[in-house]
Amino acid sequence: MLQSLHIQNFALIEDLHIVFAEGVTIFTGETGAGKSILLDAIGMLAGKRASAEFVRQGTDSFLVEGAFFFTGNPALEKILEANHIAYDENQVVISRQFNLNGRGSILINGTLVSTAVMRHIGEQLLDIHGQFDNRLIFDPSYHISLLDGLTPQLRTVREKYDTAYRNWKLLRQQIQQMRQDEAEKKHMLSILDFQIKEIEEAKLKSGEDNELEDKINRLSHAEKIKNSLRDILILFDGSERRPGIMQQMGEMKHLFSHAAAYDTIFKNMGDKTETITYEMEDIHDELLQYAEAFTFDEQELDVMQSRLALIEKLKRKYGSTIDEIMSFLKRAKDEYERLDQSEYTLNVLQKKNVVLEQSLRETAGQLQRMREAANSTFRTAMQKTLAQLGLENARISFHVEPMDQISAQGAALVELYFSANKGEPLQPLSKIASGGEVSRIALALKTISADMVKERTLIFDEIDVGISGQVGLEVAAHIRKLSCAAQVLCITHLPQTAAIADHHYFLYKKEIQNRTVTQIKQLSPGEHVLEIARMFSGNDTTKVSIEAAKQLIEQVH
Repeated sequence: MLQSLHIQNFALIEDLHIVFAEGVTIFTGETGAGKSILLDAIGMLAGKRASAEFVRQGTDSFLVEGAFFFTGNPALEKILEANHIAYDENQVVISRQFNLNGRGSILINGTLVSTAVMRHIGEQLLDIHGQFDNRLIFDPSYHISLLDGLTPQLRTVREKYDTAYRNWKLLRQQIQQMRQDEAEKKHMLSILDFQIKEIEEAKLKSGEDNELEDKINRLSHAEKIKNSLRDILILFDGSERRPGIMQQMGEMKHLFSHAAAYDTIFKNMGDKTETITYEMEDIHDELLQYAEAFTFDEQELDVMQSRLALIEKLKRKYGSTIDEIMSFLKRAKDEYERLDQSEYTLNVLQKKNVVLEQSLRETAGQLQRMREAANSTFRTAMQKTLAQLGLENARISFHVEPMDQISAQGAALVELYFSANKGEPLQPLSKIASGGEVSRIALALKTISADMVKERTLIFDEIDVGISGQVGLEVAAHIRKLSCAAQVLCITHLPQTAAIADHHYFLYKKEIQNRTVTQIKQLSPGEHVLEIARMFSGNDTTKVSIEAAKQLIEQVH
């Protein structure tokens, strides 16, 4: 429900504030007073295209603000929450500013949003129909939502189908992606297989590279090691020319023992010498063992160098250490297993797809039967309602083509077909209906589907053009009936429509400082009667027209 509207610097409107209430709000006024401008301004809140032409001359921008109240609108709440728009006490405030340079801003409850988001929210709050602005009624997506909303049972089955269709579509995307990845998968499996085999065939051991480097370093310097061993052993064992270290240590021990008889200090020194002698003997034994075991095999060196070269090659490709290479091997095996299992996964998904497609087709068949039943009731109700609105010979029906290929709506085509005259075949509504017919069809559609517009403000712009008399009364009666389910705003030139007003506003033009300004006035009950009398007889209001206005108001209420 639209609670209030503030318009500033919009075309002929300089500054306008309106507070709305439930029921039927009627706007009347002379031609050119600004009724269509008011509708254009409200349209800005529904996401209609803004233009610099709407900016009042002499100003830089226009501002349109609307405060709405809603209850029990899950679709609206979902949009608000998805766009992180806070809402307190079920209120939505839309503020739209547009500048001469073509730039503007949109705030919803203080949150900056795009035009697309505002349009989605506006569609939940406003439902605008005019003689020359009935694009929605020609939209097949509106037709199918209208048909599927005719009964609670049909809505439930459609929701079930929509959920299944979304799941099916996601599944199809997964299957398609897996098929597209098949060539890349085979290439990747080939690479992984080579890498795994190359590492596994090397049979690496942790720390092996360090051991090889030590052995290679030793064998590469075998001649130097042998020469050093020979010289060290000569120092230990002595030669023909000079005694060895071990012999000299024995002599030193004897001399310390002899001197100890004269001074005990030499005894300590002798003891230390004896300890050193034992250690030197151990070193001598180790050297002998090393010398006996030390061998040089050039072929063994070549094998070790080749092995180390292989390890270094693997390091350059898979990791800087053997441990990192083994970690790479594990990851490669895991990835290979995952990719190798994808074929099995694809088969599982394809089987699941077959089951889901069958379920979709069954639900689509159920939808088709329920749509046909709902359409039968719809045809009867619409034919009766259109006859009341002056289209006695009109027929309207949903043309529903069963689904061959799976589709989002569960049908190949859903479209409203119409015929205004007896004997003429039904044809697509968008191709044959006139402006006046479309307006009354829109009103009839709203009347029989009133529960679908409970949370919206319905706005009718001169949908009663070209009718009068009893048909005018019927149009007014249907508009009033709609107001029991939703707030209704109506711009009209027809007295019968104006008479149903719960709240009546009169728009007029006024000159202020040599500038034309559109202004608005809420009429009192007495002024309401006089305005309807004026609409009957023109500017020359008479007692007869006043009496006729009173009788009309009494008749329609």
